[in-house]
Amino acid sequence: MLEQMSWLDREGARTTLVAVLLVVTLLVTAFIAFRAQMAATYHRATAERVITDWTRYAADELARRGQAQIEFYGAYPVLQMLAANRTEPSTAQEKRAYTLVRRTFHGAEADPALQAILRNPPNEPEPLFAGERVLIYSLPKVLGFETTADDLIRFSIPAALEVRPVLPPSLAHGKVTNDMLFVRVRRNGRVVFTTAGAFDERLGVRKSIDEGYLQGSIVEVAIAPEASRLIVFGGVPRELPIYLVLLLIATVLTATAVLQLARERKLVQLRTEFVASVSHELRTPLTQIRMFAETLLLDRVRSDDERRRALHVIDRESRRLGQLVDNILLFSRGERGRLQASFAERDVAALVRESVDAFAPVAAARRMTIAANLPSSLVASIDDDALRQIVLNLLDNAGKYGPDGQQIAVTLEREADRLRLTVEDEGPGIPPRDRTRIWSRYVRLDREYERAIAGAGIGLAVVRDLVRLHRGTARVEQESRGARFVIEVPV
Repeated sequence: MLEQMSWLDREGARTTLVAVLLVVTLLVTAFIAFRAQMAATYHRATAERVITDWTRYAADELARRGQAQIEFYGAYPVLQMLAANRTEPSTAQEKRAYTLVRRTFHGAEADPALQAILRNPPNEPEPLFAGERVLIYSLPKVLGFETTADDLIRFSIPAALEVRPVLPPSLAHGKVTNDMLFVRVRRNGRVVFTTAGAFDERLGVRKSIDEGYLQGSIVEVAIAPEASRLIVFGGVPRELPIYLVLLLIATVLTATAVLQLARERKLVQLRTEFVASVSHELRTPLTQIRMFAETLLLDRVRSDDERRRALHVIDRESRRLGQLVDNILLFSRGERGRLQASFAERDVAALVRESVDAFAPVAAARRMTIAANLPSSLVASIDDDALRQIVLNLLDNAGKYGPDGQQIAVTLEREADRLRLTVEDEGPGIPPRDRTRIWSRYVRLDREYERAIAGAGIGLAVVRDLVRLHRGTARVEQESRGARFVIEVPV
């Protein structure tokens, strides 16, 4: 089963399948979102049309009521009084109607504006607008009164709103009252009458009155949002394309998931290469140890020099094997976030010298020399095991990628409140674009694959983690003869 899963990861079949399923899910989501957005758009258009139709009805009803208020409760009572030669109102209705009167007149000679229209009198007398003046009269005996267009608006519209609800009681069970309507009447660009609220430019209605007592006026009506929710269930939907936003979120999530799958696939590949590299690195020292141990056990050595050489190889390869195992353990703890340090006052120079001596047999096998420039004593609070691993990893890195017979320079010094450790080799150096990347896990340069250099890509990552435990920094610099790795930690 494990082999099958490994094959799936290696071939990318599982990743491809999941990616395809995610894309299919995204397409289905896109289709649903598109259909939902179309339905929401249609619902919004329908709701707006319904609200606009009822608003237009309200504007027409207000105009009709306003004309009726002027005719039956304003003009007719006053003309009746004038016909009876009365100028003093006696009833409440007459008093209210007489508020329209600016002056009264008898005969066409009383007002020149009437003379032109009376040469060809209409079948039904119409109010005569002369500028802001309005003449309301009766025929055949010419008598009437003068008022203003503004007075007619103020007389009729408030009364039309007070009579009864403008919208029919059957609508929303009579819950839509006139208080939920915004009404504004303009004339010649001036606001003559208005209620509290604001005009909705999108759903409001403007009605121009071209005849009757309110001609020349513009009635603006809008229904409040709370009334819209009573007329249309849920009201008018928002303009925010919520389904498109959800589709965008789904797209981003799908793209993120696909990227994560790609990263997971890359990680699986890196881990596979890591296991292969570690296996190869473990096999090499184990093979050497086993071969020379069998030589000693079978007593195949021909002299004491060969015996010492065999023991020397076993010691060297066992040290190398121990360092590799320590690296893997530290790397594993770092990945799980369990890497810890135990700080104590230590002679740092002695620890570095001890690490250099431990690596000397490995360097000697490739005819490399180590030039250690160390002070006689340098005491600081540090984790001794971590420091040893840092030095060994940097030396192993320098020995692995540098040429045979090179000299590796190790320097330890103190500058103010910091310790600086440098390890310099004579290898090809690190390209500038890779000097940050090499400290990451599993990272190896392309040239290392070309040269078939064994490695798991964890040595410098372990160095970085251990240096961070000491609140220090690690960097690489290019020198004329190779790379210089610089470690700085606070004292």
